[in-house]
Formats: sequence, C-alpha cells, structure tokens
Amino acid sequence: MDDDGGEARALRRAVKLSRVPGVTMRAAAERMGVTMGALRRGRRADPRGLGHDDLLIAALSKNGEEVEGELGDLRVVASWLDYVNKDGSTAESVAEDLRRLAAAGVLEVSEGRYRLLVPWP
Repeated sequence: MDDDGGEARALRRAVKLSRVPGVTMRAAAERMGVTMGALRRGRRADPRGLGHDDLLIAALSKNGEEVEGELGDLRVVASWLDYVNKDGSTAESVAEDLRRLAAAGVLEVSEGRYRLLVPWP
C-alpha cells in the first residue's frame, strides 16, 4: 500500500469481506493485501456484522469479484439470505431490495443484469 488512506481502506474492505459466510479470514487478507494480524485487529476494532444489503451484494457479485453480471434466479439469492440472516427473504423482497439499491445509486439493474456503481467490499 502506498499511503495510510489506502491501507486503511484495504483493511476496512478486508474486514467486511471476512464477514461473508464462506470467506476465510486468510482469503480476505490475501485478496485485500493486508496481514492477518491487521485483519484480526480490524475485526476487533469493528465487531459489527454485515447487514442485509452487504450480504445481498456479496451474493450477486461473487463476494465483490464481479462488478457486473447476470441476476440469475432471485429465489436462490433469497434462499441464501434467509439461511444466513433468518430474515424470511423471498425473490420478491430481493427484487424490491434491488430496486431500492438502484434508486440509492449503489447498482444498476437492467434486462436481468446488474452492475455495481460503488466498490464492494
């Protein structure tokens, strides 16, 4: 990393990524270019879990590896969200979430595809 701002940003992203179910801390640290020690300290400093929107974006974007792609079957996304959050997500609620995120400028949705407008994680 070139500067403290870049290092801090990479650490915040690693902390967020490491909280996605199925993503190991080691994988998050390596992908974001931070040490395991820094990631552990970052997770202790910010113990918050991921919210519904972060989990939805993670599910769509293959944990942020893709910035655009097919929406696919929203029932699958809803099922995963419900499994992780126990929030009763449905395909209809996921579609509404996507409309809300699009209105907020987080992503675009068109013709069965999405495109992230902000970096994730």
